Amino acid sequence: MSEQNHKVTIPGYQIIRKIGEGGMSVVYLAYQESLKREVALKVMRPIITDGSDVVRRFEQEAEIIAKLYHPNIVSIYEVGHNEDNLLFYSMPYLQHGDLTTFTYHDDKQLKEVMAAICEGLSFAHAQGVVHRDIKPENILFDQFGQVLLADFGIALSTGRRRLTKDSRIIGSVYYMSPEQAQAKHVDARSDIYALGAILYEILTGEPVFDRDNDFTMMLAHVNDPVPRLPDELAHWQGVIDKCLAKSPNHRYQNVNTLKEAILAINPLKQPPKKSWKKSVAVASSLFFAMLFTYFIWISLSKEKPSPKQAIPSQQIKIDSNKTQLPVVPTVEFEEVQEPVLNTLSEQQVRALLSQAQSNIDKKQLTTPEDDNALDQLLLVLKNIPNHPQAISLLSDVMAGYYELVYQAVQKNNHQQALGFAGSVAEVRHRTILTHEQLYAALEQNTELERSLLLGAIAEKVTQAKQSKNREQAERLIALVDAVIPGHEIIDELNELIASIPTPGNTIRDNQGLTSIIIAPEMNGIKGLVNYALAVSETEVSFSLFDRFVVATGHELSRCKSLTGNNVIFSQRHYAKPGFPTQKNDPVVCVSWQDANLFIHWYNQISGENYRLPSVREWGHLIKLSQVKVPACGTENLAGAEFPKNEAEFNGFSCNDHFPYVAPLTAFKPNVLGLYGLHGNVSEWLSGCQELGKFKAIFNPDDQCESNPVAGLSWASGPADVGDVKQIKFNQAWSHIGFRLVKKL
Repeated sequence: MSEQNHKVTIPGYQIIRKIGEGGMSVVYLAYQESLKREVALKVMRPIITDGSDVVRRFEQEAEIIAKLYHPNIVSIYEVGHNEDNLLFYSMPYLQHGDLTTFTYHDDKQLKEVMAAICEGLSFAHAQGVVHRDIKPENILFDQFGQVLLADFGIALSTGRRRLTKDSRIIGSVYYMSPEQAQAKHVDARSDIYALGAILYEILTGEPVFDRDNDFTMMLAHVNDPVPRLPDELAHWQGVIDKCLAKSPNHRYQNVNTLKEAILAINPLKQPPKKSWKKSVAVASSLFFAMLFTYFIWISLSKEKPSPKQAIPSQQIKIDSNKTQLPVVPTVEFEEVQEPVLNTLSEQQVRALLSQAQSNIDKKQLTTPEDDNALDQLLLVLKNIPNHPQAISLLSDVMAGYYELVYQAVQKNNHQQALGFAGSVAEVRHRTILTHEQLYAALEQNTELERSLLLGAIAEKVTQAKQSKNREQAERLIALVDAVIPGHEIIDELNELIASIPTPGNTIRDNQGLTSIIIAPEMNGIKGLVNYALAVSETEVSFSLFDRFVVATGHELSRCKSLTGNNVIFSQRHYAKPGFPTQKNDPVVCVSWQDANLFIHWYNQISGENYRLPSVREWGHLIKLSQVKVPACGTENLAGAEFPKNEAEFNGFSCNDHFPYVAPLTAFKPNVLGLYGLHGNVSEWLSGCQELGKFKAIFNPDDQCESNPVAGLSWASGPADVGDVKQIKFNQAWSHIGFRLVKKL
């Protein structure tokens, strides 16, 4: 039975509506029939009731809250399950807001609220319960203004088997203690840190740290100094500093001591009124913008990579100025079942560990062959599989490579990232070969670094999707498979990019014009723009331009030619360019202004948004086409067939059989699928070199001094490289046409 079509029924309760939900449960507003009162009913999701650990965690949460009977903690009315074996518990329905709605007016009121929070939290700590997710949304008010702590869903209770791993990062990133950010041991002093962050935010209206993403936010909690309060609030600075000390040993050691310090603050009569509700909303928006990345991190705890063939490692060089990832402590793992003969003396073990630590400090992780940390640590672990220091140092080796891949991804250095991914594979492969059980500990100890790496890659894939860069996105997804083969995020990312247009594919508008999708990067070559274009497969044809002239009565432009005389009374125009023309030839003898008037007309009848390519976009197409010098005979250039009207002209020696323009598809397309980009006709580009002030006086009807044109044509010999040239405004030439582009 799916969750979507399951109608929840709980005996003795009438479900009114859903008021909240999380990954494990749904909260409903319900009416308790026996006592005739509204309650909040928390019901486990039916789709996850098969997971024994999840069920036990839900039950544990209920048990924890049930024993925390205190005026400042949300209590539980009833715990049970229905006929479908759905677990539930009922609580008071509190509809009078949470701490995000609290506005700081004066010290007296703030002290009362903080003291009440401390009292509830102190009672929980006395029962051996650490909340681990203290945040404004979990501090509620009842109808009498009483403060109540809620949501002990990720709390730790002493004396119980932990159902969330110590090394997993759990908690809200804006209020996360340094030890939580580093996945270290968490105790009551982590809740005190969160209270300090909340207190700072109430006072200032801003979070204590506000960074661009979760990773930098966690690093700020670990490394950055506590910000200073404004002068009018400076009397709170001592309490803030002690709560937010980086080391738990330097904080208040219990909540009662914190409460006493808060009550000892001398209140001010009327400090400036500050509301922090808006700031919390902004902070929440930023947090949820990163939620996709965060869920990726959490999903990692379920994944165990498979071994991969070892790849030669790279010489390691780390910029000492870069911030290093926090070191995650090692954890215990199951004893190796097979008996192991230890051939190392204690002195040898100490020497190997000392050498390994030294090599880690020198970044000699897997190289050189005769002196690296990996060899030394695996030798110890081969003899003593459970050696805690060796496991810890081995985790440092793997974490170092994860960080290097992360840094390479952030710098968009894919080749470097692949090299470090090979080193990750080597560490994984050799660890498993030494003792397969070792890898479980190695994986757990490096969860933070692995999570941050996957989050960074997912963010880059999202950016690639936004710029329609399928090639970059696919390369990043392949990097995930190189680092963590077969990880479930690979399928998720592939689904994410499924809508990106495939470079090289064709699209056709309602008028029949065919365009080629050109990405920012194709065939391993990065272009000059970071967005995708649809580029017309050919230049605009004579027949299509003729439709425009007939439909609009457009006045014909007189045309110049590179061959023959250009007398002032020349009658050349697009239909009579001075040589025979076919319907399927590219139109020539059109000015830059003619081209833009045609585009305006065509966009109206097609509903599209075409334009001329920019100079940079033209260079982008040329670069991606990989053609430096087009070969005579593969494009329509000036060869032996060229009309010899100019005695000094020096053409190619070959004969391509087209003395003037050739049909649009007479020659093969280039690697992008575009016809005529390197010959046949030069092409107008967007841009206008404005008239000088003096010239503008005498040419009031002219918009520009000149306009750009680029590319080779039927009149180009070996001396012409097809670079950008400026043509006087409103001139038309028999070797210049145009093609269309639009941004996707």
